[in-house]
Amino acid sequence: MLKRKINYLLVFVAILAAFPILAEAQSVISSPYSRFGIGSVNPFNNSINNAMGGVGYGFQRNNSINYMNPASYSGIDTTSLVFDIGFYSEWLSIKDNQYKSKGNNTNLSHILIGFPVGQKLKFALGIMPMSSVNFTTIKDSVSPDVGKYRETYSADGGLNKAALGFAYEPINNLSFGVNFEYVFGNYYNASTTSFPDSSYMFSSRVENNYHVRAFNLSLGIQYFQPLKNGDKIGIGVVYDYLSKFPTDNILSSYTFTQSAGLEYLKDSVLETRSTNSITYPSTIGLGFSYERPNKFFIGIDGKYETWSDFIFPKEGYLNNNLVNNLKVSLGGEWKPDAYGNFFKKSIYRFGFFYDNGMLELYNTRISQLGISCGFGFPIKKSNTMINLSFEYVKKGTTKNNLLQEDYFRLGLSFSAKDLWFFKRKYQ
Repeated sequence: MLKRKINYLLVFVAILAAFPILAEAQSVISSPYSRFGIGSVNPFNNSINNAMGGVGYGFQRNNSINYMNPASYSGIDTTSLVFDIGFYSEWLSIKDNQYKSKGNNTNLSHILIGFPVGQKLKFALGIMPMSSVNFTTIKDSVSPDVGKYRETYSADGGLNKAALGFAYEPINNLSFGVNFEYVFGNYYNASTTSFPDSSYMFSSRVENNYHVRAFNLSLGIQYFQPLKNGDKIGIGVVYDYLSKFPTDNILSSYTFTQSAGLEYLKDSVLETRSTNSITYPSTIGLGFSYERPNKFFIGIDGKYETWSDFIFPKEGYLNNNLVNNLKVSLGGEWKPDAYGNFFKKSIYRFGFFYDNGMLELYNTRISQLGISCGFGFPIKKSNTMINLSFEYVKKGTTKNNLLQEDYFRLGLSFSAKDLWFFKRKYQ
């Protein structure tokens, strides 16, 4: 028993140590829409939630950690430790009325661990990506004064968060939760004017580096009403405060020449350092659920985000295209027989969501529509589940000279539950 616990801790520490490397290797997908806001906000929570269309506000289990609502941590058993880790891969196709390109990305979705501190208080801690940005746009033009020139705009980076959360259950079926989040990461963008046909013209570049180190707070409530037939109705509410993320900013500008694909600096780099902050929007979420324990679950969630409040330092014009958005998710899961064979004990999930979009370009909302399904496979003679999710998401449109993005996402997560907090009668 002791050896197994030590192994769990070693795996957890090793993955935490590897996370900065994974964070540096974030998205290789070049989505032009990621230039707005803080980039592409991480769409992946957990394979369980994503397989159900993103439903999670009124969802609670004792063998997995539902980060979407911190009040759900109260479902952790008083004698158990729960370890939850997940990954995802996504394949992206981008097209307009003439061209089409493809890309892919694989990343960590979360590392979470939950445990009790007494009967009524439960804790969870973990780390996960929050957003990513990676794109390059190029425009070639001709001027009668200087000839052909090229304008390039590129960005890279993203935000991550480490969280400590707890849930308190003052009375049966009612719980309150909070996540304290530490947000960290970097955001880099550059604007370059170059002259690809001339080795004598000086090209110029302006670079902005933003380093974010900030704290955030998320609150949650869950209540479940048991029915006479053993079923239960649930409600969940979450609220993320409007936050200001302090930033350390470095503005750099310099000129260079190009030869044989290499750049040669022509003058010293001029750097200006400053401090500012990102105003991050508030979020309110509401979910309802109906469940027959160990048989089926169905839920519906709504999430409203005030992206019109978003402000990026010294680039307020980026906010002109951000609007408040609403996302609605519907999903559920079904277990044929908790005491049957492997396939009957497995869990089958489905879901659907619609998001009217946080972006408005050329009077067109960049909305999203997604469908999903997934499975939960039990590991024999253990409390471990392997969870798979499959999603198809359509984002944007080719109308009004815009882009349509089609995503296919595969999620994989492992949730393990083990007895830790009890005394053996016999050694």
